[in-house]
Amino acid sequence: MKVSRLILLSAVCILVTGLMPGLVKQAPAGTDKKEHFVQKGDTLWDISSVYLYDPFQWPRLWNVNREIENPHLIYPGQIINIPMEIAAQRTQPETARPELPPAPEPVAETKPAPEPEPVEEPVLETLPVAIQHEVIKALSTYGFIADKKEIGLGTITSQEEDRLLISSGQTVYVKARDKGGLEAGEKYSIVRVFEEVKHPVTRKRVGYLARVLGDLSVVATDEKMATAVIGDIYLETMIGDKVMKHVQHLTWHRKTGGHPGEVLQGYIVASPDGKMIMGKGDVLFIDLGRNDGLGTGESLWVRSSDTKTRDPGMTGAMAPTQKNLGTVQVIIARDKTSVARITSSNMEITPGAKIITQ
Repeated sequence: MKVSRLILLSAVCILVTGLMPGLVKQAPAGTDKKEHFVQKGDTLWDISSVYLYDPFQWPRLWNVNREIENPHLIYPGQIINIPMEIAAQRTQPETARPELPPAPEPVAETKPAPEPEPVEEPVLETLPVAIQHEVIKALSTYGFIADKKEIGLGTITSQEEDRLLISSGQTVYVKARDKGGLEAGEKYSIVRVFEEVKHPVTRKRVGYLARVLGDLSVVATDEKMATAVIGDIYLETMIGDKVMKHVQHLTWHRKTGGHPGEVLQGYIVASPDGKMIMGKGDVLFIDLGRNDGLGTGESLWVRSSDTKTRDPGMTGAMAPTQKNLGTVQVIIARDKTSVARITSSNMEITPGAKIITQ
C-alpha cells in the first residue's frame, strides 16, 4: 500500500503543467469528452477559464459532473469530465495565451487512492491571462464603488501638449491633494468619479461610482505637483480626471475562508447604470467584500426582503418569509464592496434585495 502511494505521489509531482496544476487525459478515439484530474489549488472557476476561456461558465461543468455536491469544494484526485460539445463552444480571447504542453499518459492505479483532503485555496494569485481584459473592461465600463479618500490623491491639471484628449505616452501634470501624496516611480490609476452611492436600506453613503480610464506613472514630484507619463488608456481621458492608488486587475482575491460555518449576508446596493429592475447577465454592486471574507468567483443567493404571510397554524400569526430570486457571482472583490454579475434569476431583482453565501 505504501509503495503504491509513493508511486502515485511521484507521478503527480512529475505531471505538472505550465499553466495550471491539472492533468489532462485525452479521451479514447470515438468518445466525446476529455478528463481533467484535479490537483491541489484547482477550482471549477480555474478549470473553466482554461478549457472554456471563460471562468463564468463553471456552472456548465458542474452541471455535467453532478457527483460534485459542492461546486466550491473539489479535491485532488477527482476527475472532471469536459464534454467536447462544451469545449467546442469556447471563445478564443483576444489576448494570446500560452499553449499547454502535451500531458504524459497517467499512471494506472492498482489500488484505491487514499481519502482526499479538502483543498485550501490561496488568498491571492495571478489572474488567468484569458480574462484579464474582461476584468479591466468591467472596471472601465461598469466601474466600482470607491471611498472618498481613495479618489482624492490627485487631479490631472494640465498636459505638455495642447490636446483635447489625453493619449498614451503623453506627459501630464498632476496636483496632489497632500504634500508628498504622490511618489516618483509609482503607478496610479486614472479614474472619473460620478455620483454618490447610498445604501438602499440604511440610506448611508457607501461611496462614489468610479470608472477606470487608464493609468499613469509618476516620474518626478515637486511640493504638491507631480510630473507623470500616461500608460494604457481604456476610455477617453481629459483634464480634471482624478488619480488614485493603482486598481489591480492582474491578480484576484479568492474567498479567505472566514469562520467555519459562517454565513455572509448583505445587500445589493445599486446597478452601475441606475437600473431599478435587473435580471440575468446584469452587473451590480454589493456591500460585501474582501474584509468580509468574500472573494472572486464566490456565488451568493439573492433573497427577497422579509415579507409576512399568514401562519397556516391555528394561531393565525404573521410569519416572516423570503423568496429565492436567483444567484450572483463576484467578478471583482474590493475591501468593503464587490462587483458581481447575476448568473440566474427567477424573478425581478432590485437594489435592496438580500444576498447570502451558498
